[in-house]
Amino acid sequence: MQKQTLKPSYIHIFLSLSLALCPPVALAALSGSLDPKAIAQRLKPIGQVNIAEQPGPKVATAPAPLAPDAGKKRYEETCSTCHAHGMAGAPKWGDKAAWDPRIAQGEATLLKYAIHGLRAMPPKGGCIDCSEEEIKMAVEYMLSSVK
Repeated sequence: MQKQTLKPSYIHIFLSLSLALCPPVALAALSGSLDPKAIAQRLKPIGQVNIAEQPGPKVATAPAPLAPDAGKKRYEETCSTCHAHGMAGAPKWGDKAAWDPRIAQGEATLLKYAIHGLRAMPPKGGCIDCSEEEIKMAVEYMLSSVK
Protein backbone atom coordinates (compact mmCIF):
# COMPACT_ATOMS: atom_id res chain seq x y z
CA MET A 1 0.00 0.00 0.00
CA GLN A 2 1.15 3.44 -0.80
CA LYS A 3 1.33 5.99 1.93
CA GLN A 4 -0.95 8.89 1.18
CA THR A 5 0.04 12.39 2.06
CA LEU A 6 -2.23 15.36 2.28
CA LYS A 7 -1.38 18.14 -0.07
CA PRO A 8 -2.24 21.56 1.29
CA SER A 9 -4.54 23.62 -0.85
CA TYR A 10 -3.93 27.22 -1.74
CA ILE A 11 -6.54 28.30 0.80
CA HIS A 12 -4.74 26.47 3.63
CA ILE A 13 -1.44 28.06 2.63
CA PHE A 14 -2.99 31.54 2.39
CA LEU A 15 -4.69 31.23 5.81
CA SER A 16 -1.54 29.92 7.47
CA LEU A 17 0.58 32.74 6.06
CA SER A 18 -2.05 35.34 6.91
CA LEU A 19 -2.23 34.27 10.53
CA ALA A 20 1.54 34.01 10.86
CA LEU A 21 2.25 37.39 9.28
CA CYS A 22 -0.77 39.34 10.53
CA PRO A 23 -0.11 41.24 13.76
CA PRO A 24 -2.43 40.38 16.69
CA VAL A 25 -3.77 43.93 16.72
CA ALA A 26 -5.06 43.49 13.19
CA LEU A 27 -6.78 40.26 14.24
CA ALA A 28 -8.39 42.04 17.18
CA ALA A 29 -9.62 44.75 14.84
CA LEU A 30 -11.24 42.07 12.68
CA SER A 31 -13.11 40.60 15.65
CA GLY A 32 -14.59 43.87 16.90
CA SER A 33 -13.78 47.23 18.38
CA LEU A 34 -10.54 47.85 20.27
CA ASP A 35 -12.37 50.14 22.65
CA PRO A 36 -11.71 48.97 26.26
CA LYS A 37 -15.46 48.96 27.02
CA ALA A 38 -16.15 46.81 23.96
CA ILE A 39 -13.37 44.43 24.93
CA ALA A 40 -14.68 44.22 28.51
CA GLN A 41 -18.17 43.51 27.16
CA ARG A 42 -16.85 40.64 25.03
CA LEU A 43 -14.86 39.21 27.94
CA LYS A 44 -17.49 39.49 30.67
CA PRO A 45 -18.65 36.22 32.30
CA ILE A 46 -21.82 34.66 31.00
CA GLY A 47 -23.15 33.89 34.47
CA GLN A 48 -22.49 34.04 38.18
CA VAL A 49 -22.56 31.54 41.01
CA ASN A 50 -24.54 32.63 44.04
CA ILE A 51 -23.10 30.67 46.94
CA ALA A 52 -25.41 32.25 49.51
CA GLU A 53 -28.43 30.44 48.02
CA GLN A 54 -26.84 26.98 47.83
CA PRO A 55 -28.83 24.39 49.75
CA GLY A 56 -27.26 23.22 52.95
CA PRO A 57 -27.18 19.69 54.25
CA LYS A 58 -30.54 18.02 54.27
CA VAL A 59 -32.03 17.68 57.71
CA ALA A 60 -34.15 14.60 58.18
CA THR A 61 -37.62 15.44 59.38
CA ALA A 62 -40.13 13.02 60.77
CA PRO A 63 -43.01 12.32 58.39
CA ALA A 64 -46.31 13.84 59.36
CA PRO A 65 -48.57 11.39 61.17
CA LEU A 66 -51.15 9.77 58.93
CA ALA A 67 -54.81 10.53 59.36
CA PRO A 68 -56.97 7.73 60.82
CA ASP A 69 -58.74 7.37 57.46
CA ALA A 70 -55.49 7.15 55.44
CA GLY A 71 -56.10 3.44 54.68
CA LYS A 72 -59.57 4.12 53.32
CA LYS A 73 -58.31 7.06 51.29
CA ARG A 74 -55.43 5.01 49.84
CA TYR A 75 -57.81 2.16 48.99
CA GLU A 76 -60.21 4.54 47.20
CA GLU A 77 -57.43 6.33 45.29
CA THR A 78 -55.26 3.36 44.33
CA CYS A 79 -56.28 -0.13 45.45
CA SER A 80 -59.92 0.06 44.33
CA THR A 81 -58.79 0.25 40.71
CA CYS A 82 -58.28 -3.52 40.80
CA HIS A 83 -59.82 -4.72 44.06
CA ALA A 84 -63.28 -3.18 43.46
CA HIS A 85 -63.73 -5.27 40.29
CA GLY A 86 -61.41 -8.25 40.82
CA MET A 87 -59.14 -7.18 37.97
CA ALA A 88 -56.34 -9.64 37.10
CA GLY A 89 -57.36 -11.97 39.91
CA ALA A 90 -57.31 -9.36 42.69
CA PRO A 91 -59.63 -10.36 45.55
CA LYS A 92 -62.68 -8.09 45.51
CA TRP A 93 -63.58 -5.74 48.31
CA GLY A 94 -65.77 -7.59 50.81
CA ASP A 95 -65.45 -11.02 49.09
CA LYS A 96 -64.81 -13.18 52.17
CA ALA A 97 -64.34 -16.39 50.12
CA ALA A 98 -61.60 -14.77 48.04
CA TRP A 99 -59.87 -13.20 51.04
CA ASP A 100 -59.97 -16.19 53.48
CA PRO A 101 -57.06 -18.15 51.89
CA ARG A 102 -55.01 -14.96 51.80
CA ILE A 103 -55.83 -14.09 55.41
CA ALA A 104 -54.73 -17.62 56.38
CA GLN A 105 -51.20 -16.72 55.18
CA GLY A 106 -51.02 -14.03 57.84
CA GLU A 107 -51.20 -10.28 57.78
CA ALA A 108 -47.39 -9.96 57.60
CA THR A 109 -47.37 -11.97 54.36
CA LEU A 110 -50.20 -9.91 52.90
CA LEU A 111 -48.32 -6.73 53.79
CA LYS A 112 -45.13 -8.09 52.17
CA TYR A 113 -47.05 -8.84 48.95
CA ALA A 114 -48.72 -5.43 49.01
CA ILE A 115 -45.37 -3.62 49.42
CA HIS A 116 -43.27 -5.73 47.03
CA GLY A 117 -45.94 -6.84 44.58
CA LEU A 118 -47.28 -10.26 43.64
CA ARG A 119 -48.14 -11.62 40.19
CA ALA A 120 -50.13 -8.88 38.39
CA MET A 121 -50.05 -6.49 41.34
CA PRO A 122 -47.12 -4.05 41.10
CA PRO A 123 -45.18 -3.02 44.22
CA LYS A 124 -47.32 -0.82 46.46
CA GLY A 125 -50.20 -1.39 44.07
CA GLY A 126 -48.54 1.07 41.70
CA CYS A 127 -48.49 3.93 44.23
CA ILE A 128 -44.82 4.88 44.05
CA ASP A 129 -45.20 7.80 46.46
CA CYS A 130 -46.97 5.78 49.16
CA SER A 131 -45.16 5.01 52.36
CA GLU A 132 -45.13 1.48 53.73
CA GLU A 133 -47.29 2.73 56.60
CA GLU A 134 -49.96 3.93 54.12
CA ILE A 135 -49.88 0.56 52.38
CA LYS A 136 -50.24 -1.20 55.73
CA MET A 137 -53.25 0.96 56.58
CA ALA A 138 -54.80 0.22 53.17
CA VAL A 139 -54.33 -3.55 53.70
CA GLU A 140 -55.91 -3.29 57.16
CA TYR A 141 -58.80 -1.33 55.66
CA MET A 142 -59.38 -4.00 52.97
CA LEU A 143 -59.21 -6.77 55.56
CA SER A 144 -61.78 -4.94 57.70
CA SER A 145 -64.32 -5.54 54.90
CA VAL A 146 -64.14 -9.32 55.40
CA LYS A 147 -63.71 -9.72 59.15
